Amino acid sequence: MILVCFDTETTGLDVQKEHIIQLSLVKFDTDTWSILDQRDWYILPKGEFTIPAEAEAVHHISKEFLSEHGVSLRSIYDEFVSFVGTHNMLSYNGNGYDAPILHYNLKRLGLDFDFEHRTWFDALLLERIHTAGQLDENGEKLHNNLTSAYTRYYGHPFEGAHNSLDDVMATIEVFKAQIAAHGWEWANRDEFGFICFDRWLQKKGEYYYLTQGAHKGESIESMVRIDQSYLEWIVDKCQWTDDQTRAIINPYIGRYTSPFAPVTCNPSPLTPSRGKKRPKGTITDADLCLF
Repeated sequence: MILVCFDTETTGLDVQKEHIIQLSLVKFDTDTWSILDQRDWYILPKGEFTIPAEAEAVHHISKEFLSEHGVSLRSIYDEFVSFVGTHNMLSYNGNGYDAPILHYNLKRLGLDFDFEHRTWFDALLLERIHTAGQLDENGEKLHNNLTSAYTRYYGHPFEGAHNSLDDVMATIEVFKAQIAAHGWEWANRDEFGFICFDRWLQKKGEYYYLTQGAHKGESIESMVRIDQSYLEWIVDKCQWTDDQTRAIINPYIGRYTSPFAPVTCNPSPLTPSRGKKRPKGTITDADLCLF
């Protein structure tokens, strides 16, 4: 299978507002694990932007560097779309971060990309599942950032962390080790078929689940019975809710129809909240499957 692994460096963490300043893509063959092609662009955002000192300290990309070496996202858009084609994607936390920020950066320019008709393998989610319940030598929960995961598999950290091209290469190596340890059946998870742009929802099978808030881990269908007003708040009043999430939730609460038709049978079990807030820091089995 041919996959495209991708990563970004950005001006900050808000996926809806911040800018991509480096975008890297590597196409590889999972049968041989050989690299087939790659692209690496430094992106000069349109209009005014800032790079906070703490962000620059991580990725070492300055406004001055971008002014000299950066290209516009619009100028590489056609090449980006052509390079990815219809291939499935791989990332390390891309489903929760890099894919959504890519969506909003493209959206601001009036550009689109097919996020729906492909699989989005996320090696971070796989690593969280792989290390669930494990502790380090100090009895503390294992770290699952890319450097820690790479070091667990290969005995040493990789060079160039937080340069998106180097992060892509490390992600491929981590994914290769995960597949070797567990096989493809373990890695083929139905939640990899859905990217939620505002990070409110996760899809498992035919059901959508909340990934944050007081009812984290609860399905939308069960929320209609437990606390429909919470869904109405997400749709009507939450400032970061995306139109994608509104289109998914609205049919469940009797709003206009959308392509996301509600289902009527009982969803597969995740630990329900029963409408009660859990104590801060509590981790359930459901959390292990969420971004």
